[in-house]
Amino acid sequence: MSDPRTVLGGFAALKVDGVPHDVLVLHSGLLLLADQKRSGSDVKRLNGLVAAVGVEELIRQHRFLPFEEVTHSRVHKRTPLRVELDLLGGGTLTLAAGWTTPLLTKDSDRLLCDLLTELPATRPMPADGAEQAARAWAEDAMVLDGVANVTANEVPHDLLVLDIGLVLIADPGPFEVGEARLARLVARMPVYEIVGRYWLVRYEDVVDARIVKTLPLRAELELYDGLRLTIAERMVSQSLTRDGRAVFVDALRSVGAVTP
Repeated sequence: MSDPRTVLGGFAALKVDGVPHDVLVLHSGLLLLADQKRSGSDVKRLNGLVAAVGVEELIRQHRFLPFEEVTHSRVHKRTPLRVELDLLGGGTLTLAAGWTTPLLTKDSDRLLCDLLTELPATRPMPADGAEQAARAWAEDAMVLDGVANVTANEVPHDLLVLDIGLVLIADPGPFEVGEARLARLVARMPVYEIVGRYWLVRYEDVVDARIVKTLPLRAELELYDGLRLTIAERMVSQSLTRDGRAVFVDALRSVGAVTP
């Protein structure tokens, strides 16, 4: 098991709610170092600070934000980094880098984005999600393909096409890494756990389906509980494989949708 105090990456003079901070990215959270004297190489200075003082002492002296206190994250941009965090108790925190913000490691920004994207998978599964996961496990559910950066009722989502239904993943992240994001999710998380942590629309719950537009694809679903769901792709889409869009269309046809 990884040491939660291990420094994975970091930033010098990263703006935290508009105020420059040095920020260290740990397995367990973010260490926010305010009022640091800056001279010479920022990377050498940060490495020297960690070596001389130690992570535990820095946590005692400065603000530490555990990832478990982040209830929601929005990655607005990866380059330069701009992230907004919702915190327990209703607070928010904005992290913003510039084009020349020094990085402790060359992929510190990518690493932080990946950690934030994967936060939902580190939290306990809700009770209703656990029931869905158990059923999906018993059914031996499988991923057929996926389409990144769709909208569901005008809200951004990623979409996975399963043999038992469609999984919608809210707040997916930046458009340009959609394909990699889907591939990483499928590689790291069993299908039954994906079902338990995200919104599964089972094919059996669809009472009516229409493909309103084919390019870009726009479909309307009516569910058994009365919910109406419109799923739309962008003009330029990204998918898990090159057949992602066709597999999605086939799934829609399986519940009665007809291509106009």
